[in-house]
Amino acid sequence: MVENGNENVTEEKKANSTDTIADQALHQILPSNCLPLTHQVAGHFFGKGRTKLGFLQTNDGLVLKPVQSPPRGEREHNFFKKIFSSDERELNEDERELKNLLPTYRGSFLHNDIIYIKMDDLAYGLKHPAVIDFKIGRQTHDPEASIEKINRQKLKYPPCEKIGFQLIGMRVFDRTDSSFSHYDKIFGRALSEEDLIHGLALFFQFHQKPQIHAIEETIKKFEDIKRWFEKQTTYHFYSSSLIVIYEANLADLLEKNEVDLATAVRINMADFAHVFSAQNSLDENYLFGLTRLIEHLKLLLSPTYSFKDVRKKNGV
Repeated sequence: MVENGNENVTEEKKANSTDTIADQALHQILPSNCLPLTHQVAGHFFGKGRTKLGFLQTNDGLVLKPVQSPPRGEREHNFFKKIFSSDERELNEDERELKNLLPTYRGSFLHNDIIYIKMDDLAYGLKHPAVIDFKIGRQTHDPEASIEKINRQKLKYPPCEKIGFQLIGMRVFDRTDSSFSHYDKIFGRALSEEDLIHGLALFFQFHQKPQIHAIEETIKKFEDIKRWFEKQTTYHFYSSSLIVIYEANLADLLEKNEVDLATAVRINMADFAHVFSAQNSLDENYLFGLTRLIEHLKLLLSPTYSFKDVRKKNGV
């Protein structure tokens, strides 16, 4: 953690200290050929929380996600199996197109009585993956949520009902020593409605060298996703995320013609524990949030935009 005691930022360059005995014991229960996901920015982290379960990675380009307790975990796993394991003739047009927006499902396996979903690692092959996780939608509770759950969700980030999305984790590159700092959901939810755009700018390195091409490609791919949502009436996604990953040295690599922009910026939808039937209606909640996110990104490209370092405001 950073020395000022603010626990919402982790400096990854300082996080590689020798494992404790407890850490070593945890690693002994890992499946073979697996390590904790190194570029994770949100969600359940291996070794943390009540269950100690979290995202893992393999050295051949897969991410492993432990199935959560029912009904959430079963709902997400069944969603993946429906989209990727069904016969093409059993899928409607919405579902066939949706495959291109998701991490490719590679089945599941059982280890120590835990079922893991296997999917492609979106960051695989990138040397310096910068990662951000957006929770999309002004309503994050699903139709089955209790009144207590609804109230808890609303209190987590009150501006969400107006903004339509949340920044719940990001991995920000430091060009001075090619390291990363991790900003968690506490940092994201501390950003006011006015300052949220500066959090996005931080992810795209406005504090050092703005990655304009990365922003432009992100907007392009977000608009592709938006076009799907503007016509699909099969699913409603609650508390679902969009993950953006780009090669942190993108601007330098483009100048040297050493990278292809389309493959250096990668986006997937994620988190499907709260996916419900749309009952033949548009997902207006998700559409609102995605539209607002695109609007924010376009503001970063405006010549009138002026970066404010929100790290200082949040005690970083």
